[in-house]
Amino acid sequence: MRKIQMLAVLVPLLACLSPASAQVRKLHTRDMTRLSQIQVADYLKRNDIIFIPVGAVETNGIMPSDRDYVSPLGMSIAMAEELDALYMPGLIWSYPGTTMIASATVNITPSQGTAFLRQVAESLLRQGFRRQVYISMGQGPAPLTAGVMVREFFDEKHVPILYIDMDHYLPRLNLAPDARGKLMYGTHYLAGRIIDIPLQSDYGKAESSATGPVPENTGLAGLGKLGYSGSETLGSWVPDVMAHGGSSPVLPKTAGEREQWGKDGEAVVRDVVKKMSLKEAMDDLRKHDEFTNKVLVPKFGKVIPGDHAAAK
Repeated sequence: MRKIQMLAVLVPLLACLSPASAQVRKLHTRDMTRLSQIQVADYLKRNDIIFIPVGAVETNGIMPSDRDYVSPLGMSIAMAEELDALYMPGLIWSYPGTTMIASATVNITPSQGTAFLRQVAESLLRQGFRRQVYISMGQGPAPLTAGVMVREFFDEKHVPILYIDMDHYLPRLNLAPDARGKLMYGTHYLAGRIIDIPLQSDYGKAESSATGPVPENTGLAGLGKLGYSGSETLGSWVPDVMAHGGSSPVLPKTAGEREQWGKDGEAVVRDVVKKMSLKEAMDDLRKHDEFTNKVLVPKFGKVIPGDHAAAK
């Protein structure tokens, strides 16, 4: 009789603990850092994709100094929403390159940025995010950091993670100049940062121009004409703090117009993301991972560098 009484008490309790009654808060954001442990663990049951922006904080004239971080952040948000995936804040200040002469520029070396991202990538892999996608946009030296990291990570861990340099990818889409110009407004709108973009009346003509006579670097100009220039080819600095990213941008007249430009830009961003065939790319990334670890690693064994237990 006592056993029957105990069962009468335990059965309802067990029913309350059954998986069928589990309740997890619906995703209120796709920013992994703002989700609870329960939400992240629940997401990883169905997906393992995360987008990580890589940018810089550097002088852009009268434009926001973190423009080259907010742009890939906005793209990451749109990509995560397109794929039912997550994103997270990434490397806000990577190597800036030519702009280290400005007080608005935060400088860390390429190797420091690579080391930071490498630790992030290893942590995310341990957490269960096997398909990691690093995004840069508008930041010329970014491949020195993100590109090096994803290659070294693959060789060591045998896990292919992806780096997309939007500056290299966007030309494939043949966007109209007007649409390309709206991307910055769209990414800032998606990131909740549209207010950072100034209005026409926010700066005077003098404040929008060079700080004084700009010396001419004829040697660098000559190397550029010959094709010997670029962040991955040659070291250089700009000759004035207003010489980078601040060349007479077209600005909205009013806050309302700025808001509308942001909405128009968001539509362009989402159209770009759809044209990128990201679902197919993520399926192929998974297949590439499986081929690497089921075919190549067993075939070539210890000849392959890295930790052979890491990818299992």
